[in-house]
Amino acid sequence: MSDFSFCSQLARSHDVSPVGTATEAAHWLLIEDPSPWGEEAVEEADWVPEVRAALSGWREAVPDLRVQLIRREFGTWDTPGRVRCVAVRAGAEPVVRDWSLDTYDDLSTLEVTDALSATSGEEDPDPLVLTCVNGKRDACCAKWGRPVADAAADAVPNAAWQTSHLGGHRFAPIVLVLPHGTQYGWLRPDDVTGLVSAHRQGRLFDLDRCRGRVDQPRPVQAACLSLRSRLDLYDLNAVQGTVLEEDDGHWTVEVTAGGQTHTAHVQQRERVVAFPHSCGSDKSKPDVEWAVTWDALASE
Repeated sequence: MSDFSFCSQLARSHDVSPVGTATEAAHWLLIEDPSPWGEEAVEEADWVPEVRAALSGWREAVPDLRVQLIRREFGTWDTPGRVRCVAVRAGAEPVVRDWSLDTYDDLSTLEVTDALSATSGEEDPDPLVLTCVNGKRDACCAKWGRPVADAAADAVPNAAWQTSHLGGHRFAPIVLVLPHGTQYGWLRPDDVTGLVSAHRQGRLFDLDRCRGRVDQPRPVQAACLSLRSRLDLYDLNAVQGTVLEEDDGHWTVEVTAGGQTHTAHVQQRERVVAFPHSCGSDKSKPDVEWAVTWDALASE
C-alpha cells in the first residue's frame, strides 16, 4: 500500500481542514487493556455481563459518555496485577478521577456517574496524551499513530497512553489531550514534547492542526478556532462559545474572548474534492468543511 492509499495522506493532499472535526464527548471513561484490540474494541472486550450492564447504565445516565481502551504499550500493564481506570469530564472546568482495580469484574463497582458529575476536580491536573493506534479500525491509526505514541512514551511516559478508535482517522495520527479535551490531527513524533509543554503551560500547541475541543459541538469548535486564528489566541480557556440558534444547517454561535462577545454564523459547505475517508474503502466521499462568518469584530 503506497502512502497515498492511506486516507490520512489523501486528506492532506486534498487540503482538508481539521477545524471543527473533534469527537463530540464531554465525558470519558478510560479502561486499561493491553491486549490486542479489534475493530470495535470496547464492544469486543471480554467483560462479564455485570460490567456490560454497568456500562449501559453509565451511558444511559451520561448520554455523551465515550468509553476508550487505553494501554501504555501492547502487552504491558501500567502496574502489573492492577487495572487502571480514569474518568474525565473534559472542558474549562475539568474533573479527573483515577482508580486502580484488582480485576475487570470490579469495573461494575465504580461510581462513574458520581465522579463525572462532581462540582470540582483537581486543580491543574497533568495532561493525559492519548494517541489512537487502533489499526484494526483503520490502517492509518497504526501506520501514523504508533510512531507518535512511541515518541510520547519516550518523552512523557507518565502522561502517554495508546488508545482505541478516537474518530476521524483521515486526520491520523490523532492525539487527544485530556482533561482539557483538545484534539489534534496530523501530529509528528517530534511534536510531542512541544505539545505537552504547551498544555502544561495552559496553551494550545498548534491551531493549524487543532481539530477542536471535545466538550463543544462542532459548530462551536469551528467558531472558536476561527476566532483564535483571527486574534492569535492560544491560552486554553481564552475562548468560550455557545450555540444561540440553529436553523436548517445554520448555527448562530456566541463566542467570548478577552471580555468581549462576538457573534459567528456557521454553516457546512461541500467542497468539490472527494476521496475515500477510510483506508481500504473504494467509495469516495465529498469533503465537508465549516464556513464561519462574523459580525463586526471590534478587536481586529
